[in-house]
Amino acid sequence: MSSENKIVINMQSIDTQKPFTPAEGEAQLYPVNHVSAQRWVDMNLHLGDLNTVLGWLDALIHRHTQPTQEAHALWIASLITFFKCFKRSASRAKLDASVVFENEPSEGRAQFLILQSLRDKAVVHDENPYTQGAVLVPIANPGGPVARRGEAIVLCFLASTLDDGHISNLRLLTLAAIAYAERAISLASEEVAEYLRTASRAELVASGPYTYTSPSPEVADRNRPKFLE
Repeated sequence: MSSENKIVINMQSIDTQKPFTPAEGEAQLYPVNHVSAQRWVDMNLHLGDLNTVLGWLDALIHRHTQPTQEAHALWIASLITFFKCFKRSASRAKLDASVVFENEPSEGRAQFLILQSLRDKAVVHDENPYTQGAVLVPIANPGGPVARRGEAIVLCFLASTLDDGHISNLRLLTLAAIAYAERAISLASEEVAEYLRTASRAELVASGPYTYTSPSPEVADRNRPKFLE
């Protein structure tokens, strides 16, 4: 099957304990247990995330020009979802920034590191000076013979990462990552097609038909299995 051909399964609401199987009379679908098949899946998952990010960023540029709550939510979602593709995952291969942006200008690679730091140390974790706080006490005439001291107060300073430059830079990086994922998908699909030309029927059906089981809260803390496990 070429990368241009896709099977779309319209899933209805499924009982969370009941595996999904094709309707009676339909052909069974068997998983392709090959490293290129796993990469094909991983790249499609990345591409889905990246296209979602692109849509959010376009909404920010065209419809949310003011720093509203909605704009901040879209920005934080974009930043987190973009870097989800580049962070370690137990269930899918991450994108390697040094490969994805190999042909990008050095300025673009530098912006990737800046945005990654904003994600890591300001948005997801609270580590850098974008958030600051101090307990302060007002003292009048501190150098004079009589100083007047007021009640202590706490002040917190929260610097926003929502910035036109950051939005534009993340959008350019997202477009570059999308182009890379699309190339990787095309290559993986060709490798799978080559494998299927030589694989025996016994090899293809050995693991049994593919089933989909709808997730439930009980599996929220578990990693999903890979094809080759």
